Amino acid sequence: MRRLVGVALLAAAAAGFSACALPPDAPSVIASANGTGPDDAYVVASVAQEYEVLRLLGVESESQRLHVIDGRPFDVISVTDPETQEARDIWFDISRFFGRSL
Repeated sequence: MRRLVGVALLAAAAAGFSACALPPDAPSVIASANGTGPDDAYVVASVAQEYEVLRLLGVESESQRLHVIDGRPFDVISVTDPETQEARDIWFDISRFFGRSL
């Protein structure tokens, strides 16, 4: 399902449609991973992009925590699917921006 959403968003972007104010690579972020763990984390460029990915996945955040594994930082966001009430963690690789000053 997530991959289908990513493909649909890529097709819409290619057609010139913009459903929301996402960074240009946000649809490819969703299509490139599943966010199930550190080896399959979504690679994002900002916290705002993390929450845009959650919005596109249709889940609600419950909590957020930082994990550093082998020097690589990850945000792990616990979410709930509002339709099924399923709870799970979604992993984001935040090494592109973590620890960098503004």
